[in-house]
Amino acid sequence: MAHAFYGGFQYDYWASILVSAGYIGVVMLAEHRDWLPRLRRRLAAVARMAFTNYIMQTMICVTVFQGFDGGLYGTTSRLEQTIFIWVFQIVLSVWWLKRFRYGPLEWLWRSLTYSRWQSFRKRSAGATG
Repeated sequence: MAHAFYGGFQYDYWASILVSAGYIGVVMLAEHRDWLPRLRRRLAAVARMAFTNYIMQTMICVTVFQGFDGGLYGTTSRLEQTIFIWVFQIVLSVWWLKRFRYGPLEWLWRSLTYSRWQSFRKRSAGATG
């Protein structure tokens, strides 16, 4: 009987690789044909703040969903948690990058890397210099 289950696992394994390749193909096609340019710009903002968003996601999940503050552990599905965090981070990233050059942790990392404080705020359109 164990042999029958092993065969099923093999199908799941190989099928997951094909499904993943399909997802990659759809994303590449969407990029090549420039589908959803507004979504792409929003996701680019999230990517520019990847370090900040990674740490923020961890802090949100531990604080809100693991019971330290929010106590929502077990009350929401992983899908609901993912959607909540992604929407929040997309909105926040776009808002933040309209005002600042980098995410806060990206700025700190750059400042430490170059051993000097990096410019943080974006210059306003009316600023000269």
